[in-house]
Amino acid sequence: MADNSMTPGENARVVASMVREEDLDELKDLHADIQKRIDAAHQDGRLFMMGQYVRLLALVTPEIDRIQKRFNRETLATHRKEQ
Repeated sequence: MADNSMTPGENARVVASMVREEDLDELKDLHADIQKRIDAAHQDGRLFMMGQYVRLLALVTPEIDRIQKRFNRETLATHRKEQ
């Protein structure tokens, strides 16, 4: 296993800095798709798959929120810096 001498927190910050608007859009599309699958599974009575989709949605939703908040903070920081 390669040692890149970064802590997990440092690695997470590096990865987070590489997130683009397109990534956020793709996550939002995934969120909508999962929501449609939840609705379809509910209508078909497929409770197991509905539960799995809900678990996936629970992973995706906070990531979308986190990324949107980060973009908002960066935008505000840019405005403050320009001021």
